[in-house]
Amino acid sequence: MINEDRLRQIEENPDSHEAEVVAMAQELLQLRRTLGAPWAVVQPLGEIYVEDGNAAMIWPASLAERGDVCLYRLQRPSPGADAAPPAAKQRGRRKKLPAPE
Repeated sequence: MINEDRLRQIEENPDSHEAEVVAMAQELLQLRRTLGAPWAVVQPLGEIYVEDGNAAMIWPASLAERGDVCLYRLQRPSPGADAAPPAAKQRGRRKKLPAPE
């Protein structure tokens, strides 16, 4: 497995490598930062609710217990995301959205 130092070296010297290699190094660094630590956890029973499209209790990763399912945040929301009230912030039961075609 390629180590962090080598990935950073590739990222910091893009002229010395092909564009695809630089892009892969950047992607690997981003994934390692993102997947390095869970953002939150859900209990195993809650995982079933999430898979069914229902709500489940999600806890901070600091409260993880044995058997909990780890959740990771792949992208940070944009700064303007808090300005508009998204459906996810509404309380109560949410309506299921139709599957994309």
